[in-house]
Amino acid sequence: MRLRSLGSNGGRALCGWTLLCQLFASHAGFSTQPLLRSSITFLNPPDLLTAGQFLQVHYNCEGIQVVNIEVLASSSTRSLVPIFKKSWVCRPGSAGEERLIRLDLPDRVVYREDYFMRHPINVIDALLRGWISEYPSDTSSADWDSYREAAVRTFHFLRPVPLYSRPQKDHWRTLRWDQELIWRLRKDEIPQCKAEQEVAPLLSFLYACTGESFGVIRSLDPYADHLLERQRQRSVFSPRCTFSTWLYLVDWCPVRFCGVLYHLDHNNEYISPSVLLTDKGYLHVQVNLVSGDAHAFLSPAPVPLHVWCQVQLVLDGHTGNLTVVCGDAVSKMLHRFPEHVLLDDTRGVFILGGSQYVLGMSGFFGPTVYHRDRITPVFKGRPPKLMEDLEFSQWHLTCQSFQKECVARYRRHRSLTAPELTADSCSDVYREYAARYHAVSSGPQCTKSEEPPRPRRAAVARLLRKRGEQKGPASLDTGGLGKSLYTLYMKKVLSPEGLSRIRGSMPMLLQAGCLGYHPALYLASVLHETGFGVRRDQAKALKLKLIAAQKDERLSLMSLGHKHHKGADNYPVDYDLSYAYYSNVARQTMADRVQPDKNQAFVEYIRLTDEDLLKHQTKEDDDLFMWLKFQAKQGVASAQQAVGRMLFWGQQGISSNLEAAVKFYERGALQQKDPVLMYDYGVVLLRGQGVRQNIPKALEFLMKAADLDFVPAINSLGWYYEQYVKDYKKAVEYWERADQLGNPEAPFNLGILHYHGLYPGKAKNNTAAYMYYFKSATRGHIDAAVHLCAFWMYGIPGVVIRQPHDAVVWTKWVSEQNGYLGAVVRRALDAYLEQSWPSALLHYIQAAEAGFEIAQFNAAYVCEQDPVGLVSRHVQTDCAWKYYNLSTHSERPPSYAQIKMGDLFYAPRGRKRRDVAAAVRMYKEAALQEDPQGLYSLGLLVEEGVSLPLSTLHDLGFNSSVSNYTLVIELYRRCRDHEEEDSYVPCSLALLSTHLQYVWTFHGFLLKCSSAAAIVIVSALSLMTILGRLQSGALNLYQSV
Repeated sequence: MRLRSLGSNGGRALCGWTLLCQLFASHAGFSTQPLLRSSITFLNPPDLLTAGQFLQVHYNCEGIQVVNIEVLASSSTRSLVPIFKKSWVCRPGSAGEERLIRLDLPDRVVYREDYFMRHPINVIDALLRGWISEYPSDTSSADWDSYREAAVRTFHFLRPVPLYSRPQKDHWRTLRWDQELIWRLRKDEIPQCKAEQEVAPLLSFLYACTGESFGVIRSLDPYADHLLERQRQRSVFSPRCTFSTWLYLVDWCPVRFCGVLYHLDHNNEYISPSVLLTDKGYLHVQVNLVSGDAHAFLSPAPVPLHVWCQVQLVLDGHTGNLTVVCGDAVSKMLHRFPEHVLLDDTRGVFILGGSQYVLGMSGFFGPTVYHRDRITPVFKGRPPKLMEDLEFSQWHLTCQSFQKECVARYRRHRSLTAPELTADSCSDVYREYAARYHAVSSGPQCTKSEEPPRPRRAAVARLLRKRGEQKGPASLDTGGLGKSLYTLYMKKVLSPEGLSRIRGSMPMLLQAGCLGYHPALYLASVLHETGFGVRRDQAKALKLKLIAAQKDERLSLMSLGHKHHKGADNYPVDYDLSYAYYSNVARQTMADRVQPDKNQAFVEYIRLTDEDLLKHQTKEDDDLFMWLKFQAKQGVASAQQAVGRMLFWGQQGISSNLEAAVKFYERGALQQKDPVLMYDYGVVLLRGQGVRQNIPKALEFLMKAADLDFVPAINSLGWYYEQYVKDYKKAVEYWERADQLGNPEAPFNLGILHYHGLYPGKAKNNTAAYMYYFKSATRGHIDAAVHLCAFWMYGIPGVVIRQPHDAVVWTKWVSEQNGYLGAVVRRALDAYLEQSWPSALLHYIQAAEAGFEIAQFNAAYVCEQDPVGLVSRHVQTDCAWKYYNLSTHSERPPSYAQIKMGDLFYAPRGRKRRDVAAAVRMYKEAALQEDPQGLYSLGLLVEEGVSLPLSTLHDLGFNSSVSNYTLVIELYRRCRDHEEEDSYVPCSLALLSTHLQYVWTFHGFLLKCSSAAAIVIVSALSLMTILGRLQSGALNLYQSV
């Protein structure tokens, strides 16, 4: 029999068996020969890495050799560090030998921390190993060389004991009593490692991207752990990471590139990675290489519309792997770059959507994750449940079909309309009947556009017929049709007993939104959010609000910004996401204020509890406004200012009318006495608002107002020289003068020049621009606040850190000046004054869900009053609780709302249990705002046996050892002595009652009688004082009337 060559199967099997036997012999000490060979075995290897253990070793040497025993340990900072070593010389023998070894391990790896031994080592892995090596001729040879060249080896893994499960060592030493006391207090404190962003959630919720210059801005910090940070720094030149996001495209990109997910440095340059969407629907992936060059590639297929797609980009050294999963379709592309990618994720910011440098894609973003040091696989599957439940695809497909049906019906009605007759033609009976009636065909009676509409579409069918018969334009204005349908809906539900038809009329609202009137979708979302006339459905509310926000509807954007700012209605708190929404509305507010119209109104901060402000509300035919107009026509400058302001901005219940406002400005300006009117007239002439633009005439009036040292006119002259003359030096002179006089807009204009590098004699300076923006914003200038917040979101290295929360607060303030929000609030107030309760509540709830605190307060007030059982019959949520609660969480909560929330917390309501601590907190906050009702309520609680926390006593200025009686007396005394007249009577009576109860409880009969007589005298004096105050108040009221 011939042996097969080693290349054959038998040779490979024989070779493998030989190697296996040799490996087994080398590790287990087993000899394949009958002669006694070297061997080593652990007879009782320990399982745990603990102190004071003994190890019994059985060994045999075939010559003069050395037996080595070693324990290696690894921690989070070092690997395979020897912590125990022992070796001895052995000689050959006929039988094996045994030796007992004590494993003397370092204290820091086996004991827990104590006063004498600080910072023990957290061992991750431990290895016990033994080997027999030849007797060394060179004793300086390394242990690793000895182990590698050993005759036999063995090993055993030891399980480390966690730091706080280890025993304490008895040091046979003593501590001073104070040291021991301190140590006992701190010994069981377990330090917590700071959470590191190894997986950075760039977006954890949904974001409605409008396709404009707004997006979610994120930044990443270096790791706090120096090991992770060192690893991150090494990976900058050879990243190994994964970016994953979900996209839903509504429309194609209208320009060459739209932003998806990209990285900008502090110079606003694109760095690795940048994923953009092209106008053809392809994904453009761009990175920076180590050499500094940029390199890009395109996805193999375009991203489809109206379907959720998961996009994953993996960067691994010099390769990029792009995977796009859209339902069942999977597109993959592996691209090799010429060199390694450069990626420092702590530089600059990551942006989802748009920015001031690129438009965002039009659609929705889903959860987006960045794995900073890991490559994760992408699996073909369904989108997350939250995204799937929204059913965006079904909505858009149904909406497109509905729009096509409306267009077809409109064209059909328009084609049936009688042709217009020319001037030289006349009509006859035959033509009229031929146009109205047609011969019946033997074929199908009607097409789809001719068939009778379904019951839910009857209203829109009537509107289409009416528009078609009126011979409207050739193309259907779907947005105008939607607005008409919305108006019809509002008339229907606000009619007597119309609220009972809200649910049945909901299709009209959805159809109006589908046709392009997006405020209808916001109203529908509010109804589902609050359960106003319909079944409460949070998922539908979210869906409709996101769709409306994606179409740039202002109140929807504000509502989403508010929810993510406060975390209301279980939305996640996310300041970066909140800013993305609020910044959009803030920019629109800047534009809306320059072009006021009848659809806008000045945002007025009027609470329904403020009777004085309510009395000043008027109408065009009201006596107050008629009197002001009469005074204005008589040349009274203050009346001219008031009427012009009310007509221009739409204030105090007057509709905006620019042309009428300009007439009053002109009449006052021509008198050349009042600089305010000359300035107002000059500005409208300069901008052409309500009057034909006339720059020379505008300059004349502005000069005259400036000569009278009217500061806004000085600022406007600078604006004239900057905009029309392009004389920046002259503009700066005017603006610096106005800035010194405290004008709010002048520093903003100076900041603009610094930002664009237009300041005479100076280069571009972002820091100077930031300082001027900050000065202007703190003076109340809206545009400056918007620009300031942009700096807070991007930051200036070494100068300005990112402040997302402050940016949200300021852009929220700007957004709440929007005229479209003001129009909703004005309609609510007008309805309240007219006692049209359904309309008042419906409009106030819309503004309240947008986060406007005044509307939240007023909505809660109406809900609390519950006129004609409106709330109890038609609203499913406890709206008084909800909106008073939101009002108390605003930046400046009103004390009235705090008092009401304290009452609601203390009195059980529905399923809500009594919360005494929360009630005390609310009353205390009201008292700190110097509201006497807060003091009075706290006194009542103490009388009922409630113990106030020490922190509350401290905040109110009381000693912690004060008795309940003294506390009640002092609370009522402060309430009585408050400057508010209405608090004097109830607080005085409460104080008197407390004194009587104390005397009756703690004194004898004689003292009771004498004290009672004294109290009667004091009471009589108090009543006389009360009557005097009441008479004085009545006299003041009479004189004011």
